Amino acid sequence: MRLTLRYLALLGTLLLFSSFFLPAFFNGSYPHSAGPSFDRNATRQYLREFEKVRPEVILLGDSILTKGVDLETFQALSGKSAYKLDIPGSSSALWYLLVNSNIVEAEPAPQALVILFRDTILTAPTFRTTGPYFDLIDKFASPDDTLVLQRSYLVQLTPMQAALEMYFPPYSYRGDLRDKLDAGLRHVLPRQIGCDRECADDAMTNVLGDMRAEVVASSIRGAESAIYTPAYLDFNAQVDASYLPEIIRLAQKRGIQLIFVRAPTYIFPDPADEPPALKQYLADMEAYLAARDIPLIDLSQVQGIGLAQFIDPHHMSPEGKAIFTPVFAEAVKTVLK
Repeated sequence: MRLTLRYLALLGTLLLFSSFFLPAFFNGSYPHSAGPSFDRNATRQYLREFEKVRPEVILLGDSILTKGVDLETFQALSGKSAYKLDIPGSSSALWYLLVNSNIVEAEPAPQALVILFRDTILTAPTFRTTGPYFDLIDKFASPDDTLVLQRSYLVQLTPMQAALEMYFPPYSYRGDLRDKLDAGLRHVLPRQIGCDRECADDAMTNVLGDMRAEVVASSIRGAESAIYTPAYLDFNAQVDASYLPEIIRLAQKRGIQLIFVRAPTYIFPDPADEPPALKQYLADMEAYLAARDIPLIDLSQVQGIGLAQFIDPHHMSPEGKAIFTPVFAEAVKTVLK
């Protein structure tokens, strides 16, 4: 009994101390709001570039766009000036933020916005929003972006987790505490043997960057597995809680033509491994978009692009890029208004 009372007293003291110390140390508040806190200013770096370049077409996507589409070739074949907004690690949450704070604000507005996506990512609002991807979201989100907070973060919390976020600072600031610990392990200890911050970061990059291709492929497939679960493969059940309706609303309100293009990948080397529900998902998406006069171009299978044209399950080789870009440009050109 005494041990229990001592434990409770110690826990109470810890909670009281952390309630004052941690919020002050990290410039936060107590009670902490559930979910992450975004920076006050959303970055509009691309808005300035759009207004300088004045592109007729904006290409939006992640590193699949980087590795898969050559901008100069696209412009030459489509006859349109274009801007390639390709952010590695981005997904639908970040694309919505870019549309909302940068693309639809451009003067003059682009004629068209082409989004290169893969499979179910457009209706996966929580995908690539936490861990190392949070900094990307935080860069383009502001405290006023309640839609992102609700659809990407609060939906992932149980009532118990929400309560811990608000009232238990060691839990609320766990990410900040982890970052401090990581910085200590990465920089403080190497400094004792004469390796400064730059030296330590370079060493970490060199070690982790020299991974075998099969290890990279396995890692990608494991990370992607979430967007092929039965829940994510039900388009009609997911669409209203995703960012797709809002991206459409924002673009149409601004008079920007939307074009969605499904990219080729090698996530499923054997076609038999592809989830059967994916075909129905894509059919439902196509019908949804067609009802809103938005084309969906499926380029997941392009003649001449196979295993030899990929460097990993997501990214095409330079040879694959050279094959895909003309096909992509001609397909987009045929539906441009």
